[in-house]
Amino acid sequence: MKRGTGALMMTVALAAACLLSGCATVQTAKNFGGVTVDGASKPVATVAAENYGYYLFGALPLITGAPAYPNANTCCLFHDTVTVQNNMSIIAQVVKMENGRKLANVKTTKASSGSFMLWIFFRKTVNTTALITE
Repeated sequence: MKRGTGALMMTVALAAACLLSGCATVQTAKNFGGVTVDGASKPVATVAAENYGYYLFGALPLITGAPAYPNANTCCLFHDTVTVQNNMSIIAQVVKMENGRKLANVKTTKASSGSFMLWIFFRKTVNTTALITE
């Protein structure tokens, strides 16, 4: 190997890992204009949690999001964290921060798609949305 080739290979490997890393995110919105919801509850915030990761053959987790640290550039290696339960944990953290009491209209979608070489690597995604009320 030529001098510098090892460093180049390491840089390419790190760039690929960053591009393929799993991610856990949470977003909130609070502008309701004084509107109430069923049962005359006052909405506090809407929350959307997403967690995704990459799996070998759709079953073996490689890199997944870290639900304990949403919106951070952190990931979990070889742990299956892309679950509805983990998304609900993220939403529960937001409920506590927003001083909410109830959740309404909780919806979850799951998606999985193969890509790259011959459908060996799969991306799994779990999205959960909810309305937080007083």
